[in-house]
Amino acid sequence: MNAFGELWRAIIGWLDLLAARPDSAEKFNLSRLGLVNATGCYLAVVMALIVVESALSGFPGWPTVGLGVLANAAWLGTVWAVIWVTARVVRGSAIAMAVPASYAMAFTLGLSLPLGYLAGPNIVTGMLGVFGFMLFRVARQIGKLNFGISAAFAILSIVALAAVRVGLYMLTTGMQGIG
Repeated sequence: MNAFGELWRAIIGWLDLLAARPDSAEKFNLSRLGLVNATGCYLAVVMALIVVESALSGFPGWPTVGLGVLANAAWLGTVWAVIWVTARVVRGSAIAMAVPASYAMAFTLGLSLPLGYLAGPNIVTGMLGVFGFMLFRVARQIGKLNFGISAAFAILSIVALAAVRVGLYMLTTGMQGIG
């Protein structure tokens, strides 16, 4: 299957996941190739947002673009790490949870730019909540985890993402914004 076909099936799969339909996992390609396509979708969204933001406010320079891509890759890696740890603890499939989670990151990131221009910069924080709910649905539907573990997984993922964002901010500013 090609990447665009998988993207369309992922969109349908996410609509089914959010509606808690029992066959939602069948829409995703829950394999290594599916993870590669989901990662490619996420990186394509990152690059598209960099292009759009550059067109709207000017090109920030290659070092800033590279740092942006690395930061977004670190956020995806953070979610994967939480998924891997959770899957190891509950003896589940990490790849099966990582595929829809990667698409969820791509979709929420893609929506954050237009919503940020319409509703203001605080929408990014709201999108973390939306992403947390999406991760909860991944754990419940795809991972077949109970309510408490699914909620803990989603909360841990959001806390880890926030910690990585703060850590990257401190690294890139030389801790000038602290104190």
